[in-house]
Amino acid sequence: MRFLLPFVFFLVFVFPGFAQVLSPEEARSVVDRVLEASLARDYWGVWRLRDFAKGKEHFVEVLFLKGVGFAWKMLGEEEIVHMRFGHSRYVVNLKSGEVESVYPLLDFPFVPFEREDLPLLLENYVFDLREDELALISRWTGKVVRSIVFGDGGEMIGQRMYAPWGELLAEWRMLYRDASPDFPWIAQVTRLLELWSARVSGAGSPEEKVSGPSPFPLPGFVPPGFQLRRAYLLRDDGKKFYGFVYSDGLRSFILFQSAYPFRVSESSTPRYLQLVQEGGMVRVAAEKGGFYFLLIGGLDPRVGQEIMQSLLQEGGRE
Repeated sequence: MRFLLPFVFFLVFVFPGFAQVLSPEEARSVVDRVLEASLARDYWGVWRLRDFAKGKEHFVEVLFLKGVGFAWKMLGEEEIVHMRFGHSRYVVNLKSGEVESVYPLLDFPFVPFEREDLPLLLENYVFDLREDELALISRWTGKVVRSIVFGDGGEMIGQRMYAPWGELLAEWRMLYRDASPDFPWIAQVTRLLELWSARVSGAGSPEEKVSGPSPFPLPGFVPPGFQLRRAYLLRDDGKKFYGFVYSDGLRSFILFQSAYPFRVSESSTPRYLQLVQEGGMVRVAAEKGGFYFLLIGGLDPRVGQEIMQSLLQEGGRE
């Protein structure tokens, strides 16, 4: 198996029209090698985001420290930097060095895959190797959901992200990569990244993991291939929420429910507050019996609404 990937890449680059649907064993080998090449060493780089859904283009500075984590910010941003620890995104003030807020991280464009999601990924996706690009095709819909672009060393240098209905939504591309950058911003963010990495690992995540059975019924419907991966008790402005993260190995969505009612309600009739689609992301908010529900994820709006309906009809608190 160790000779598989060089052979595959030989075919790809010698025969430009070559494409191959990989077996699970071949796909696992390719994923391992891409992850190894992409995370082999520290780097600072500039990525370009083309957001086709919004018709905008952004440039993002990214710092990766092996064994520590990722930090990134919009090019020219002077006030905040984002950091990834575990499955959370920390927003850190560059001037004070303090964390301003913490959010669940559903998608991360600077890493092609998560090792812990590989079994689910292989179960739900077909890997189609096309020239210097690996397309991930849903076994359930037959549509390309994500494509990974390789560099000369086999590392990921770009991603294309598609909506559930097949529309190209966004493209990330690495424009520049430096393994030994030397300027003040890098030194400052390196110190902050190392500082908060140590604090987070020492204090634990603000998202308290919920073990054992769910404290309330879960939705009766989830899309094919999706499984409950993580459950948290989150705190925000003194309020508590349960958060349930579902994933099919590549795409994710999260369901929130308030731990306590926001208001006294004599009726348990569901009330929809909001249904918003923005690109490939959908946001569905509802209320039942004074409890607040929120769904966020990369889903078709109709599917998001169906999940919420099943939660309100079959789950939630009375």
